[in-house]
Amino acid sequence: MPALPPGAYRRYALVYDLVWRAAPYDRFVDLCLEAAAAQGTDVRRVLVAACGTGSAAIELAARDLEVAGFDLSPAMVAAAAAKCRAGGHRVGLTVGDLRAVPVRQGWADLVLVLNASLNYLLEPAEVVAALRQLGQAAGPGATVVVEPLSPRFVHEGWEPGRHLDRDGLRLDAAYELEGDLVVERLRWSVGGVEEAESYRQRLYGDAELEALIEAAGLRLAGRRPMWPAIPAEPARGRVLWVTRPAGR
Repeated sequence: MPALPPGAYRRYALVYDLVWRAAPYDRFVDLCLEAAAAQGTDVRRVLVAACGTGSAAIELAARDLEVAGFDLSPAMVAAAAAKCRAGGHRVGLTVGDLRAVPVRQGWADLVLVLNASLNYLLEPAEVVAALRQLGQAAGPGATVVVEPLSPRFVHEGWEPGRHLDRDGLRLDAAYELEGDLVVERLRWSVGGVEEAESYRQRLYGDAELEALIEAAGLRLAGRRPMWPAIPAEPARGRVLWVTRPAGR
């Protein structure tokens, strides 16, 4: 089963940054670096998996770190590359799959998988394969930080992320539960053009996700809630899972 349908995030990539422009990516990065420091990781190289339009990767590059990022959506990678060129940021970007990480083994000191990207893998075996690949991309003493889908976001949401009307963009998002699957339906219009896309994610419970992490050869070192360290939406309910490659 594919993680995302062909052409995923092709049209939405064009408006993604308008939707999430107020998200505090600087603080997201702060928390990830703090989590790595707490594990004794000296961070010089960072891999941002499923990097989207590159907001976290660019924030890391602005801190003089060597950064690589990849995403399954060519449109998202193109948007990230355009932002890097405009801001003079150096980020190694490529199109790639979580289940076949396009970075050599042992390259990264810190590996990030943010914004519930892992939940687009609908089968547990796919999650194990992706986590194993990400763990292999991590070097000695490295930290792997995973942010799974927040049940709170699914059930309660974040209002600006569900209904938006500003800067010529109108967006409505709806979420439906189908067993363990979350169906996200997006409809938006910009410049008088209406678009729609739908996606599925799997809501993995804490115990199940912890078992998948262990099966992938990673060790859970702790969980770090974003709230109240970031006292602003959309941090409430979001949690960073801090892991280490087992035996390293």
